[in-house]
Parts: sequence; C-alpha cells; structure tokens
Amino acid sequence: MAAFGVHFGSTSACLAVYKDGKTDVVANDLGDRVTPCIVAFTDHDQAVGSAAKQGKIRNAQNTVCNVKQILGRSSDDQLLQQYMDNSPVKMILQDDEPVFQVEHKGQPKDVTPSKIAEAIYLRMLETARSHGDGDIHDSVLAVPCDFSEDQKQAISESANAAGFSVLRTVSEPVSALLSYDIGQTDNTLECNVLVIRIGGESTDVSIVKVQNGLYRVYCSQNSTAVAGSKFTDSLTDYLATEFYKKYKLDVKESRRSLKKLRLEAENVKHTLSTLGNAQCAVDSLFEGVDFHCQVSRARFESLISSLVQQCPSLIDGLCSTADITKTDIQKVIMCGGGTKIPFVQKIITDALPNAEILNSIPPDEVIAIGAAKQAAILTGSDETDIKVNFEQSEVECLKKSICVKAASESTCQLYPVFPSLTPFPCRKHETVTLPSHQTSFKLELCECSNNNSVDADLGKLVMQDLPKSAVVSIVFHLRRDGSLHVTCKEESSQKTVSITVEVQS
Repeated sequence: MAAFGVHFGSTSACLAVYKDGKTDVVANDLGDRVTPCIVAFTDHDQAVGSAAKQGKIRNAQNTVCNVKQILGRSSDDQLLQQYMDNSPVKMILQDDEPVFQVEHKGQPKDVTPSKIAEAIYLRMLETARSHGDGDIHDSVLAVPCDFSEDQKQAISESANAAGFSVLRTVSEPVSALLSYDIGQTDNTLECNVLVIRIGGESTDVSIVKVQNGLYRVYCSQNSTAVAGSKFTDSLTDYLATEFYKKYKLDVKESRRSLKKLRLEAENVKHTLSTLGNAQCAVDSLFEGVDFHCQVSRARFESLISSLVQQCPSLIDGLCSTADITKTDIQKVIMCGGGTKIPFVQKIITDALPNAEILNSIPPDEVIAIGAAKQAAILTGSDETDIKVNFEQSEVECLKKSICVKAASESTCQLYPVFPSLTPFPCRKHETVTLPSHQTSFKLELCECSNNNSVDADLGKLVMQDLPKSAVVSIVFHLRRDGSLHVTCKEESSQKTVSITVEVQS
C-alpha cells in the first residue's frame, strides 16, 4: 500500500511516495520532480504547472501564482490586502472571500484561491496515481510552522477535494527531520537541529529539539527579505543593465519584455546551482533585439551576496530567542530551492562550523519525503523499518506565554501560567483563598511575548456573590488543538464558571 507526502510551496509543489519500504519523489509527466504552483486560464483550456508558466508573459491577467500565501486568510488580513494590490490578475472580495476574476474559454469566470489550490493538487494526484494501488491516496501535507488552523483547514480541504485522503498536516521542520530519520532509529538521541528553508517567497529558520524520539519545535522565524525570488530579481536587474550597455535600450520600459528576461534569469539561476557558467539567451527581447550573454557563478554570487549574508543574522537571532548558542546546534538541514545554491550552502555552513550538515537529499525534496514517511507511519504501510508512533513524535509548543493579569489602581502584574515553549496538551491546577471581605473574583487571561507586556487579551471569568473566605479552585487545560479551557469552582458553594479561548500555538 502506498502512502504519499505532499509539500505545497509558494512557487512549487513536490510529491513523494512511500512504497515497498522505500521513499522517493515521484516525477510528473514531464519528468520533473517539482511542479510549479501556477494555474493559467486560456481560450482553450486550464493549464497547471510548467504548461502554465509561459502564461506569466503572454497571459498574465489570467495566470495565478503564489496562491498558498492567501489560503485560509481572512478578508482583513494585511498580507491578503498586499497580495490583492500586487496581483496581475483582477481580484475582488465576494462574501468576504477573495476571488480571482479571469477569462476562460472566452467567458468571464470567478475562481477562489481554494479552487486554484485544488487544481494544483489535482495535478499532483495525477502523478500519484502512477504509483498508487487503487483509488485511495492517503497523504500527509507539510505546512509552515506559522500556519493558522484556518490555513491548515483550507489547504487540507483543497487536497481532499482534489481526491487525496488527507490524514493530517505536519510542520515543515518536523518533516525535514523525519526525512533523515533523526531520533527514530535511536530513541536515546538528544540533539538540537536547525532547519533552514529558503523558498521562492520567504525563508523559515526553526530549531527543533529531539529527545526520546520526540520532536519539539522550539522556535521558528520567518523572513521575506531572503528568498529565491529576491535572487532572481538581483540577476534580472544585472541582465537588464547588460542589455542596456550593449544596445542602449531599456528593457524595463516594457513589462512583457521584463517578464521574459526574468523567466530566463530564473533558468540561469538554476543552471548556476550546478555549473560554473550559464548562457542567457532571449530571442526578440525588446524592440526585436535578441539578447545573448554569459553569466559566471562568481558574478551571480556577488549579486546575491548582500541577501545571503542575512542568513547568519537570522540564525543568531533564532538562537538568542531559544536561549542557546550556535555551538548547541548539532545538526543542520537545508530545505527549499534556494539552498541548492553552493554559495548559500557555504554561508550557512560557515555560520555553524561545529554542526553536522545533512545534505544527502535534494533540498527541494526533503520536506515531501519526510511527509511521505509520516503518512506511512499513520497508515501502517511499513511495519519493519518504521516503528515509531507518529501521534507521539511531534510535540507542539506555545509561541507566547499565557498569563493571568492582576490589576490594581496603580499597577498591573502578570503571572505566567504557561510560559512560552510549553508543550501541549498540558494541565495546571491552582487554588486561591479570597480575603474574608471579598465576595467576588475576577480572572483575566492574556497572551504575552514576555512577562512585562501584554500582546493580546484572551478573555476573563467573573464570579460574584461568593461566601466569606471563599476558596476558588482553578483548572487551566491547554488542549491538543491549541485551545485553552479554564474552569473556576468555589469549593463550598460549588459555584462554577468556565471559558474556552483560542491561543496562537
């Protein structure tokens, strides 16, 4: 029985399968091991993947890219607003949901982001069918650490609608660790693993603590300043300058010509990840002029140096947040197409000279392979090589502290109930004895980055008409789904109040 892992990124998607004791990435019908996350609508059909990529030049107003960024986001989300402002495809809000307005087969058509994602998953399903054993395609989806429950639900619904049977979602850094079986073959292993993923639109850096076969994502940080698209932008600017030097023509005067040049810059970037030199060739780039030039890897490295040099700072900042030093990092896993660039690998390796660099799996395949192994665990596809119960292998943690607020006329004190990085589910019990003159009790809950400032008020409970010297029993239950349930009960009267709130896990 086959089990699948799917990594749906901002710019590309990858599918891996676990079958007959082996895990490998499944190539699509073009022989590519990753598929562009692009959907284009034309007068004749709907194209997905590489076939849709050319639409970014000739059919930009009907070609949707980077849809993962807005899946499951609310209409007032700032990132959604920014996406809509910059989208070459016309977008509107319809019943508080973003909608793409495209032209398909000569007719106007409204398409939701979830339908775009479904089309991409459907293409991945077609690839999966070539390695499946029937109509059931059990799968695990890898998602970013900062994905909300709404985003996880949205991406799962799109995959299910396409025909996958989604077992669960799992965080990308955990998938990366499982791809290398860290802590799974030796449950006594204890180590800190840094996972850095440089994708098309952002960079994620995470520290995962491995102990007794359990994974605890200690902390994670996201940056849009370093990304594969930024590398492509730098190379595009250089090529545009070279074209101007040679022909005294400014390619930036034509949006279409600039897109053609950027598409070629992306090809050059990929070539320079494996070769020392690459040829740039664009026929009829601007005003009928062909453009040909050679780019060396050294030149490319100088163009992206200022961007790549930000990676050590991201690592330093994350270690500071986790209250560890770089020498406490034992292993490093690089993920995402951006880490295929040798210069990027060198900068990260130099920043962590004492750590073991795990790089035997192609960076853009690591996360999908880990997700496939997780799917195999959940389905019992392999009982000899994988013996871990995955339901217990990943421990989720709080990103921020949950505190009780005690306010008086002059001060406001915060008392942490669950400090940041507390793994959940978790339960805590407290007892409070009130002064004899006090007949009411108020408990205010808040979320804090530290013990000195309130980030968000979560809710409050109020008990009134209590007996003298009342004893209030308080139970805090941080549930598996990330919600917090609090119950207050006065012991003598048995009066009880409770509240359930959502927290940012």
